[in-house]
Amino acid sequence: MTNLTSTLKLQHLFISNLLEAAQWIGVEKLQAQRKLRAAKTHLVAHFKLEDTHLYPVLFEAAEYNADLKRTLDFLAKDMAGVSKEVMRFLEQCHHGDTHQQPTQDIGNILFLLQTRIRREEDTLYDEFDRLKAAARTMVAVQIPDSRLSLWASSPSIQHM
Repeated sequence: MTNLTSTLKLQHLFISNLLEAAQWIGVEKLQAQRKLRAAKTHLVAHFKLEDTHLYPVLFEAAEYNADLKRTLDFLAKDMAGVSKEVMRFLEQCHHGDTHQQPTQDIGNILFLLQTRIRREEDTLYDEFDRLKAAARTMVAVQIPDSRLSLWASSPSIQHM
């Protein structure tokens, strides 16, 4: 697992825990509202991290991998809808809008978000990790070759 995917998974857990705590406390209570605001802040930062470091690598690889391109296209549509719904809910909570059924609303949001998280971690994060491992392997294979060429071209090392 790469540092990036480890970080993203920890962020998923943290955001889910904030939402679950808000649900447990009761969405209409001040303490829960603080947790929901924190969840929104962390979710926005999480999206930015994914958009900056994860997705560019995956989209570049998808140019040469039709299966990955189909997976990204499918999940992008799903994720856009989920993200929009989760952010709409958090925005309403942030502004103190009242809900008819806040407990049911947050339950639905948790389900949507946790389903998205599973899809992302099980498909995209695993693929990202495979791509990064392959890149590290290619670099590692090239390093011994460069040391040998350095050794062969250095007269002072050969005479030792």
